[in-house]
Amino acid sequence: MHFNLKPVMALTLCISLFSAAPLVRAETPDQDVIVVYKNQSGKESAVDSGADVEQTYKHLPAVAMSADSQTVKELQHDPDILYVEDNVSFQAAGGSDMHLLSTAASGYSELSQWNLEPTQVKQAWKEGLTGKNVKVAVIDSGIFPHDDLSIAGGYSAVSYTSSYKDDNGHGTHVAGIIAAKHDGYGIDGIAPGVRLYAVKALDQKGSGDLKSLLKAIDWSITNKMDIINMSLGTNADSQILHDAVDRAYKNGIVIVAAAGNDGNKKPVNYPGAYSSVTAVSAATEKNQLAAFSTIGKQIEFSAPGTNITSTYLNQLYAIADGTSQAAPHVTGMFALLKQKYPQETNAQLRNQMQQNIKDLGAPGRDNQFGYGLIQYHTNQKDFAEQAVIKAEKTKKQTDINQAKTAVGKLPKSKEKSSLEARINKAQAARNVTDARDKVKTAEKQKKKTAVDAAESATRKLPAGSEKKALQKRLDGVNAGLLKTAKTAVTQAEKKADDANAAKAQKAVSELQPGKDKTALQKRLDKVKDKINQKKIIQARTKVKTAETYKTKKTKSAAQAAVNQLKPSAEKTKLQKRVRAVRVKH
Repeated sequence: MHFNLKPVMALTLCISLFSAAPLVRAETPDQDVIVVYKNQSGKESAVDSGADVEQTYKHLPAVAMSADSQTVKELQHDPDILYVEDNVSFQAAGGSDMHLLSTAASGYSELSQWNLEPTQVKQAWKEGLTGKNVKVAVIDSGIFPHDDLSIAGGYSAVSYTSSYKDDNGHGTHVAGIIAAKHDGYGIDGIAPGVRLYAVKALDQKGSGDLKSLLKAIDWSITNKMDIINMSLGTNADSQILHDAVDRAYKNGIVIVAAAGNDGNKKPVNYPGAYSSVTAVSAATEKNQLAAFSTIGKQIEFSAPGTNITSTYLNQLYAIADGTSQAAPHVTGMFALLKQKYPQETNAQLRNQMQQNIKDLGAPGRDNQFGYGLIQYHTNQKDFAEQAVIKAEKTKKQTDINQAKTAVGKLPKSKEKSSLEARINKAQAARNVTDARDKVKTAEKQKKKTAVDAAESATRKLPAGSEKKALQKRLDGVNAGLLKTAKTAVTQAEKKADDANAAKAQKAVSELQPGKDKTALQKRLDKVKDKINQKKIIQARTKVKTAETYKTKKTKSAAQAAVNQLKPSAEKTKLQKRVRAVRVKH
């Protein structure tokens, strides 16, 4: 039995932050703002400003407060304050209906879950992986007590209640995808052994504010979470939110966020768009991108996000669509990998996840599925072979590197040697392509940096006609640069002025080290010395004129002439004479 909840209960989050930049509105006497300070003096300025301080943070250099426009303006101009942001609101919005399952339907038997097969998570369970003792914070609307969930603890970051109990339903649905028990009842979560923490940052309407989200992240850092799941997002940047997730990442936390539900033509939401966060898009049962899923280069992985059954309020279950549902699949998989590789850092776990995917869309990483659909691989040999096949097909260096890593983890065997030979062949082909591209760039740009890159790429090639031909082309580029430098130095010798000397120096700098470059530099240094001698004579004349006439104009001209000289004893002597004229007169 299915029925639709009201749109406000839709589980797809789409946050709207109207402005991340400091904003002062004269018509609003009191503003809720986040004040970000540079140092302790800045913090004291904010706290002692007379405004109503609502929140300070342990790990973030920020203070949440309610202040009048004049106080906000003063803080914005305080040299010890970095910036001031509005404490903007966000809320759950429509995007898909949620279907509530009746008690009779959810009864005592396991419910259908299509999303488990494509992720191949059952293979991980057979290996004993459950995410045991991995600490996962679900920053959401809280988690409602449910027989299918074990809640280790939590925190309320909202102001109206100290309870982290879910009064909306979204957080409970997300939590079930991650951690529902494997007890033959209801549903199976991806990682049932995790220590699940309910961090409430949204209210009963699915609404919240930046202040609450920062409190939730700050709490997660303090309590040493391993993974944070944020099935929420915003289409506007926020510097303090960016700083907060970066701080959590530096503390070793894996951060997963929904990409957003604004459609395929819209960009990835924040915080998913930040590099420290793993952004997740939603895939359908047919391994296609869901119509509501946002896309972009920040997408890291994809996961099932349509018709997802999970836990809900009042011991019930519900079905929902959204990147909100896709993200917790990735969070659960990270928990399994964290248990399997407990010593790996968050960055290493992200790399590890790249070896547990099914590539969808364009070969390699793309804007729709990122590296691909998460999929646990128990057979490393098969995965390594697939990685080699992919590298042979795309010939992209990133795919070749991934294949090398996968093959490198295999035990010594004939199969491993065979795969290594194939990947070496793919690398050799890549090297030829790189060398050709870089030589072409060197011919076009005629810059030393481009020539150096081409030389380096060409040296990687084995001896043969290809390498010989490319080196000949590079020799031609170097010959052209040498000819240009010789002409420029000769012109500088004739003119002996700053403009031609600078042009010649630029040309000489583009040459490769060697006898020709050394000889041209010596000739150019003589030109520069000649020019400097002219300047010294001119400076002496002007200084003498200043000493004679002592006018503002002559003193200024003398100082300008001295400023053009290279550091030397002569310059120091002339500078003293100019200073003496200025002091006396």
